[in-house]
Amino acid sequence: MKLYLVKDGERLVWVAALAHEHMYSYVANTGKFHDNNALRNDFYMERAFTYEPIGPADARRLIRQGVGTLDEEEHSDSLTDWRADPKPLDPTDVLSIAAGYTE
Repeated sequence: MKLYLVKDGERLVWVAALAHEHMYSYVANTGKFHDNNALRNDFYMERAFTYEPIGPADARRLIRQGVGTLDEEEHSDSLTDWRADPKPLDPTDVLSIAAGYTE
């Protein structure tokens, strides 16, 4: 599992985890990583965002800073879907797996 800081220009958008061609984004509103197909498509094809590889310590710091916090009104549909996600990933598990990742 690889970790990335996803940016839109200078704006920090997501802490993301790539695992087996699935992209998960940390959603601060839920406190979990969720499968994010739109982000996966951007990573592999569109590249509207930039992806900076990071380690677990950086990911933990960015999560504590609130990266991945969405406006409840503006993103209400997405947040409803993510709150109903039957298989969110716990940040502790994601960061632990990423810590053991070697290329």
